[in-house]
Amino acid sequence: MLALARFSLKGPYQAAAVVGLLAVLAVFIPPMAPNTVLGLVAGSMCMLLSCTLVGLVILTQGSISGLKAIGVSIVGITLVAWVLISAPELGLWTGLVQWLPIILLTQTLRSSKSLALTMLVGMVIGAIGVAVQYLVWNNLETEMISQAFQRMDQVDQPDEKLVERNIQLVRLFVLALAAMAYLVFMLIVLIARWMQASLAESQGFSQEFRALSLGKPAASGALVLMVLGVWIDQSWLLSLALLVVVGFMFQGIAVVHAKLAPRRQARMLLVLFYTLLLVFPQVVALTAITGVIDNWLVFRKNAAKPSDDNDL
Repeated sequence: MLALARFSLKGPYQAAAVVGLLAVLAVFIPPMAPNTVLGLVAGSMCMLLSCTLVGLVILTQGSISGLKAIGVSIVGITLVAWVLISAPELGLWTGLVQWLPIILLTQTLRSSKSLALTMLVGMVIGAIGVAVQYLVWNNLETEMISQAFQRMDQVDQPDEKLVERNIQLVRLFVLALAAMAYLVFMLIVLIARWMQASLAESQGFSQEFRALSLGKPAASGALVLMVLGVWIDQSWLLSLALLVVVGFMFQGIAVVHAKLAPRRQARMLLVLFYTLLLVFPQVVALTAITGVIDNWLVFRKNAAKPSDDNDL
């Protein structure tokens, strides 16, 4: 991955070629793959890597270089989509949905040199996404449930429990849509920042992440949203609550990293922690709550502050 990053940073043409190729592959691997699951996984990996490289280019060389790479990629996707599936608008939509948040977040990080501010800006973008989802696309849940029923109608005598379970999964997906998008985009930004530090042989990213704190005002707002999301049965409030849970989960993870870093078994304990985080939703909630209350209790009183290496 770092070798590909080095090649992309050699110049605007190299970056545009790599980002464009990965973006095209992300769109066209899934429908052309013989196995649907493997096709989706491969396409998603290409998309994530494409976005990560765009973020890295912006962090290291600025938004203009990033926009050049994106521009060439959009043209490439548009031409390929036009020839293969007669959908030239696919390139523009890919640019808006896939790369616009990355541009905003990585430029914020480049300008402010603050992961905390970048994550808060990401939450604001996510909140705007929630507003769009429930004001403009308010029938999304109905459409997805209808599609699920159409698929289940193809099965002879579908089990009632399975039908109900699928409906609940669709509802949960719609509620968590903004939170999942925020999670993906912030992971892309963090990986791009890690790549930037690694290429510069700097420890700045590690120190910066371990000292991550979103602040008391944001934590207070998160607590209010969490309580309201549980107390008031409104889909948009639940979506916002899930969004802030993901945001403060990152601060909770930073707390865990800072506390485990001095230990000899740190790597093994972190693997165990991330396994639990992926398997149990309760661990996600506990980590988010830890991130919230850390703003008052300060679990990392002796944690190192970000150094000048964060400029890299």
